[in-house]
Amino acid sequence: MKIKSLYTLFTLLLVTSCMPPADASSEGGGSFLPFFMILAFFLFIYFVTIRPQQKRQKEHQTLVDSLEKGDEVMTSSGLVGRIDAVKDRYVSIRLNENVTINMQKEFISSKLPKGTINSIESQ
Repeated sequence: MKIKSLYTLFTLLLVTSCMPPADASSEGGGSFLPFFMILAFFLFIYFVTIRPQQKRQKEHQTLVDSLEKGDEVMTSSGLVGRIDAVKDRYVSIRLNENVTINMQKEFISSKLPKGTINSIESQ
C-alpha cells in the first residue's frame, strides 16, 4: 500500500512540474526540473523493483549451483526430499523409499538444514 501511494505522489509531482506557469507573461528560460523529476522517478523504480529482483535471481542461481547429492531441499511446489543425483539441468529427488522424481534445478526453492526430513517424519 505504501509503494502505491509513493507512485501516486511521484506521478503528481511529475505532472505538476511539467505544467506551464500560471503567469503566462513570464517567458523564462527552460527549466531542468521536469528532467530531474523523470530521472528521480526512474531511479526510484530501479532501486525499489529492478535491483531487489536481480539480487534474488543471483541468490537463487547460487543456490542452484551449490546443489549436491544428499542435500535436503524443498521444491517450489512444496515437496520435501533428498537429492539422489545431480545432472546438468536436472536433479533426482527421493521423496521416500519408493518415490523418486526428476525435476529441473530451477524449481528448487530452498536448501533445508540436515535432519529436517527426519524431524518431519517423526512428528
